Amino acid sequence: MLSLEELIEEISGKSGKTVDEIRVLIKDKQTELSDLVSEEGAAYIVGRELGVELVRENGNRELKIANVVPDMRNVDIVARISAVFEEKGFERNGKTGTVQSMILADETGTIRLPLWNDEVKLISSIGLRKNNLIKVTGAWSKKDNYKDGTELRLSKRSKIEIVEAGEAPAENEQPHTEGNPGSSRYPQVPSERVLIKDVQEGMNVMIKGCLMQVYKKKPFFEVCSKCGARIKEVENGYICNEHGNVTPLYTLLITGVFDDGSGNIRAVMFRDQAEKLFGMKPEEVKEKYASDGDEFWTAFSNLGKEYMIEGRAKMNDFSKEIEIVANNVSEVNVKEECQRILASLS
Repeated sequence: MLSLEELIEEISGKSGKTVDEIRVLIKDKQTELSDLVSEEGAAYIVGRELGVELVRENGNRELKIANVVPDMRNVDIVARISAVFEEKGFERNGKTGTVQSMILADETGTIRLPLWNDEVKLISSIGLRKNNLIKVTGAWSKKDNYKDGTELRLSKRSKIEIVEAGEAPAENEQPHTEGNPGSSRYPQVPSERVLIKDVQEGMNVMIKGCLMQVYKKKPFFEVCSKCGARIKEVENGYICNEHGNVTPLYTLLITGVFDDGSGNIRAVMFRDQAEKLFGMKPEEVKEKYASDGDEFWTAFSNLGKEYMIEGRAKMNDFSKEIEIVANNVSEVNVKEECQRILASLS
């Protein structure tokens, strides 16, 4: 993969702009994207916007997942499969099809790779399964409808090959199900246990904190009943970008502030993680919120409780403060905490 300086030189040479102008454009692009991409990632975006096809050394186009952004072409990555979801059928514009998604992970993050129709056969024909290290070549990227991020798509020229076979899942391991509030949509990469004051952007962290505040806003949103993606309300119902007019399901959302004595941080919890805090199913929350109005949050009884929060730290686009998007929430296990403290003292 080309270094930042090599990328800048190539963009400058092919676009006619000076090196200093390219540096400014890269910095502006990072600012525009709230510093959620590296300088190298911003350089690829700037190059694309200037009509420059960036050729890497020896034809190597491998990127880290953190540097994959929407609207890239000819993307090559090497990543490990952290989840394979069940195959699902769908209907769109009177035609039926199938989709099966995988979550790919490297040391920089995770990304979704959905396989559509005939592409689904790759999973069985190649033998793709959880823990395989794979190489994906010739892919393209787009905005992910499931979350604020990016997903990969295969083109006609794309290839997938297994670089390293992982261990087979245990016989009693259950497959992940997209759109199911009881499953983790994006399985976490290993988390680092830290104090809140030490949380930095891009880290996968585990914190222990007391829930001090909740944001009193609508505690659910509508999702597609076929694919689980967020949907828009229109005059005659709801519409999904993939499946058109659909009947909505409901997914929970709660945003709270946690404090551990060293500092405080905002955490966003979706789906099954939010369900743990509400202690209710999405339909129950929707019904109670509709009947109680502002009193819904007044009756919320979890303030003051301690929780373990695991997730990825990111910069909030509006507040410009670091927050955690949780992928696991649990009550504090006192026995485990005591054992951890004793182990650290010894």
